[in-house]
Amino acid sequence: MMFKNSARLLCANFDKVWKLLVYHILCFALCFGLLAIFYDFFVSYIVSAWENAALSGVFANGTFYGYSVADVLHGLTHAVWGFFAGIFTANVGIGIYFCLIVFYLLPFLLNIGKYVVDEMMYGFMASAQKQSFTGTFLRTLGRSTQFASIKTLFAIPFNALIVASMFGLSVIQNDIFAYILPLAFAIIPALLFAFKQTFNAGWAPAMIVYDVNVFKAFGIGQRAILRRGARVFSTAFVICLLAIVLSLILGVYAIIIILPIILPFSHIFEMTAFFSSQGMRFYVDLDTILTPKKLEEVDKIEKAKFIL
Repeated sequence: MMFKNSARLLCANFDKVWKLLVYHILCFALCFGLLAIFYDFFVSYIVSAWENAALSGVFANGTFYGYSVADVLHGLTHAVWGFFAGIFTANVGIGIYFCLIVFYLLPFLLNIGKYVVDEMMYGFMASAQKQSFTGTFLRTLGRSTQFASIKTLFAIPFNALIVASMFGLSVIQNDIFAYILPLAFAIIPALLFAFKQTFNAGWAPAMIVYDVNVFKAFGIGQRAILRRGARVFSTAFVICLLAIVLSLILGVYAIIIILPIILPFSHIFEMTAFFSSQGMRFYVDLDTILTPKKLEEVDKIEKAKFIL
C-alpha cells in the first residue's frame, strides 16, 4: 500500500518532479562550474583512466553493448580507482577539492531540495495545499540547510559501505560468478540503499511535521518508521531494485529518465511511510483522504501503556 499510495501522490504532484529537476540541474551546474576551474586537469585524468580501463565504446549503443556486466563493472572500478590515484598523486590539494565538491557540497545541495519537496508534500498531504518551490525554498532555507548539513555527514558511512560492496563485487574474478554478478549487482546495492533509507525515512518528515530541531527529529522519525520497519524496508528495497534493474536493462540513457522520477518518488515515499506509521490521515489526491491505522493498532501491546 505504501508503494501504491506514493505512486498516487506522485501522479497528483507531478509538477514537483519538474521543479526538483530544474533545481537539480542548477545544483549540478554550480558544482560543475566550481570543478571547471581545474577543467583541463580533471579531463586529462578522466580520459586517461577511461582508456586504461579499456572502456571506450562501452556506452555507444545498447545496454552494455556487447560487454558482459562483469567486464563493465571491473572496467568502471579500475577507471574510478585510476582517476583518483592520478589526481591525488599529481596534486593532493586539487584531489581534496574535488572530493569536497562531489561528496559533500553536491549531496548537501540535493538534501536541501529533498527538504523543500518534503515541506511541499506536507502541505498537500495535510490540507491539499499547493506551494511554490521557490517560496518554500526561501522560507525554509535556515532549517533545510541545518538538515542537509547533518544528513550529508550522516550518510557518508552508508555511502562508503555501498561503494565498498560494489568494489568487492568487482574484484571477484570467477567465470561462474560472472553469470551471477548481474543479480548480485542489482540486489546487494538495493538492500544497502533500502537499509539506509529505512533509518533516514522519518528524519525530514518528523522535523517538518513536529517543528523540532534536526537532532530531536532523528529520534522521532526512527521511532515512527520502525513501527512498520519491515514494510518500509521491503518497499524501499523494491523501489531501489526497480531503479537499478531498469538502468541495467535499458542502459545509460534510461538513467536520464529514471533519476528525475525516482528521486521525488523516494521523497514522497518517505512522507507516506511517516504519515502511515503515525496513523495520520492524509490526501493521496485532491478527492481522496486516506485513513491509516491508529497508533494503538500499530504499536505492540507492551507499548500500549505509553499511549495517552
